[in-house]
Amino acid sequence: MIRKLRNIIGISAILLASVSPLQLSAQDPIEIEPLFEYPMAPEELTSIQDKSNYLVDHFWDPMDFKSKATVDQNALNHAFKIYAVPMRWAEKTRSLASADKLIEKISKNPVLLIQFTKAAEENIYSPRADVWIDEVYVRFLQAIVKNKKVPESKKKHYSRQLKVLGNSMLGEKVPEFKFTGKDGKEATYFPMTTPTMLIFGDPAMTEWRLARLSMETNIQLTQALERGKVNILYIVPDADNKTWKDDTSNYPSTWTVGCSPEVRDIFDFRVRPSIYVVNGEGKIVMKNVDPDTATAELLMLVSAADNK
Repeated sequence: MIRKLRNIIGISAILLASVSPLQLSAQDPIEIEPLFEYPMAPEELTSIQDKSNYLVDHFWDPMDFKSKATVDQNALNHAFKIYAVPMRWAEKTRSLASADKLIEKISKNPVLLIQFTKAAEENIYSPRADVWIDEVYVRFLQAIVKNKKVPESKKKHYSRQLKVLGNSMLGEKVPEFKFTGKDGKEATYFPMTTPTMLIFGDPAMTEWRLARLSMETNIQLTQALERGKVNILYIVPDADNKTWKDDTSNYPSTWTVGCSPEVRDIFDFRVRPSIYVVNGEGKIVMKNVDPDTATAELLMLVSAADNK
C-alpha cells in the first residue's frame, strides 16, 4: 500500500508525463536523453484511475528489452520515477500485474534486473522516494534474491530488505520481539487486543523530543493510556546507546520503554523515529509515519472500538 506522498505533483503533469531531456542538477545542468518517449493516456479515458491503469499497463511498451546492453542508470531512475506516479491512483491489481510483467522481461538479464531493482529502491522504497509502494518493491526483491545469475555479493543488501519487509508489511501480524526494560529485566512484546503504538528511535534526537512533548500534552492520548485503551512502547534499537535509560528517565509511566538491538533485523526502519501502529487484531495498520499521524490513527482505533 502507498504510505507516503512527499511531493504533490499536478494531475495533468503526472498522467500526461512526456519529458524532454532530463536535467539532473539546476546548478550544473547535465542533460540525459530519456530511455524512450514516455507514453500518454488516451484522451477518451476520463477518470484518473482509468488513465493511471493505462499508464502502468503500457509504460514500458516502448523499451527494447531484447538488447543485452546496460542502460543509463540515471535515465532509468527517472523513467521509474515517472512509472511509479500513476500507481498512486491505479488499481492495486493492475500495478502488481504490471510489475510482474516487467520483472518477467528483465529476469533473464541479471545486469538489467540489478539496474531495475536499484531504480525501484530509489523511487518506491528509499527515504528519498516520493512514494512508498512496498508490495511492488517486494516483487523486485523476490526476483533478484532468487535469480541464480545474480552474484551473492549483490544479493546481500536486498536479502535483508526482503526479510524485514516480509516481517512488517501493512495488514500483516506484527512480529514478537524481546527487549530489556529500564529495570534491566528481559521482556517480550507480542500482539495484544489493545491498539498499540510501537516507536523505535533515538531519545536524544531533537525532533523526537519535540514530537514527544506534543504526544505527552495530548489530553485524549493521555486519557486513553490511563484507561488502558492503548499501549505505547518506546524501543531503542541501538545496543551501543549506553545512555538510553537516563535519556528516557522522564518518559510517562504509562509508556513501556526498553532497548532491543534485535528489532533492527525484524522491522523495516526507513525513518527515525520509525513508528508503527498495531490494531486490536495485532495487525500493522501504519508504519514509518510521523507521531501526529500515528496518534490520530491510534485514537481513531479507540473510538471505533468504543462505538462497537
